[in-house]
Amino acid sequence: MVEDTNILIFGDLEIPYSITRTKRKTVGIVVEPDGFVNVKAPLDLETQKIHDAVNKKKNWIVNNLKKVQEIVKPIPLKQELVSGEKILLKNNLYRLKITPTPKKKTNVIFAFRMLNVFVNEHLEKEEKQEEIKKAINKWYKERALSIISERIEKYEKYLEIKPKEIKIRDQKIRWGTCTPEGTLIFNWRIIMAPVSAIDYVVVHELCHIQDPTHSSKFWTLVESLLPNYKKWKEWLRINGPSLDLRV
Repeated sequence: MVEDTNILIFGDLEIPYSITRTKRKTVGIVVEPDGFVNVKAPLDLETQKIHDAVNKKKNWIVNNLKKVQEIVKPIPLKQELVSGEKILLKNNLYRLKITPTPKKKTNVIFAFRMLNVFVNEHLEKEEKQEEIKKAINKWYKERALSIISERIEKYEKYLEIKPKEIKIRDQKIRWGTCTPEGTLIFNWRIIMAPVSAIDYVVVHELCHIQDPTHSSKFWTLVESLLPNYKKWKEWLRINGPSLDLRV
């Protein structure tokens, strides 16, 4: 049950927040990616006590709103998938080369620091762009499976566990997911990031096979494999939204 929007006053700031009643036992505050504040509270807790709890956490709320603002960047101009454009792989830029071909099937070859896309020369411009985008997405997913499998192989021996299966998906929010059965699912966009950031996501999900929570024990396990994991967790928080094809 969601109640009317309320306002938190912090100096000259007016911060809107909603209250959602749930079966939880304590008050929880979430700063959403769009900057809105959602307060989750027990069904029977007095409204004034909820407002008091929010007011006590106002410094925390403002600090987290600042973090959200850091990653809300202007939407970059769309790129046209033509020869000379650049694409990201493991934080390195590679040139894109589009070659018209009489063959109907679009083909991709990665060589000499260049991604070569061979596309049907008879397609209209919009159709050609769509074909190129599909081909690059497919190539990224294939590369993601290869790269992530290699990184998993590096770390799984230290945990003495193996994932049931590795899947690559087109996920907009999560970098990785561990299912209760031990299948690891990864967002293909992660391979645009530096290798150390990829390793953080891989280790994070591997550790979830052993501990599905985010307890202190879980983070200790992550840190035992990646002592500087916090650096790359923060890197993804700030830079993650820019890892995508801008088409």
